[in-house]
Amino acid sequence: MITSNLLPFLFLGAADCHPVSGADRLWAPTTRYVVVGEVHGTNETPDALANLACLAAESGRPVTVALEYDADTQPVIDAWLQSDGSAAARTALLAMPFWHRDFQDGRSSVAFLRLFEQLRRLKQAGRIQAVVASDAPDVADGKSRDAGMAEAWQHAMPAPNSLVLALVGNLHAMRQKREGFDLVPAASFLPRDQTVTINAVGDGGEVWTCQQDGCGKHGSGATLGVPEGMVTVSDPAESWDVQYNLGRPTTASVPAVP
Repeated sequence: MITSNLLPFLFLGAADCHPVSGADRLWAPTTRYVVVGEVHGTNETPDALANLACLAAESGRPVTVALEYDADTQPVIDAWLQSDGSAAARTALLAMPFWHRDFQDGRSSVAFLRLFEQLRRLKQAGRIQAVVASDAPDVADGKSRDAGMAEAWQHAMPAPNSLVLALVGNLHAMRQKREGFDLVPAASFLPRDQTVTINAVGDGGEVWTCQQDGCGKHGSGATLGVPEGMVTVSDPAESWDVQYNLGRPTTASVPAVP
């Protein structure tokens, strides 16, 4: 079930973007990378990412979407983007081993399957240039996984005025290393003056995550009643440049392949 208020965008077509307060500031001429962080396992953030891709395309700049999928899945993703979206094409997409992992962290959810469909439409409408599988779990030369991701984003830029719009777990999207964490975030490897990092936050609700009690629906924080929109964070000690308030409770997105 889709409960997002982006339903009109998702089913009316790629040209019908849902306006988001403050989103126009993301596409400033000096910005090359927009890195959106999420807690994997909601319906709302992948839907919001599809809408941000639509809004980014309205800037008139070439847009590449980067997803947290292993680089070796690229041929399957490219075949899907070129397909007619038929049942056979969807079966081929879902045959990818990524959808069949024992650990289902939300990147293989029904929401991501929906995201793939909307990106296919945007690509075939000429509104985005490509979808890049940018995860790098097996990096060489002593690089970390996050450094490999950042390198993939930089290689994904086909022209000087391009925009790379990435969706990753919110720890990878942090603009700087957080005290107490060993992780050096992927976004921190990008040119600081060309990068905007975002933390997407729902207004309470549920999320599909794997915790000590197993994989399933879990609470997603308190309900605060904050309206939808992008809020710039002025404190330089904060982990992200922008908080994207989704403006509604999140709903848990179950695995696309049970």
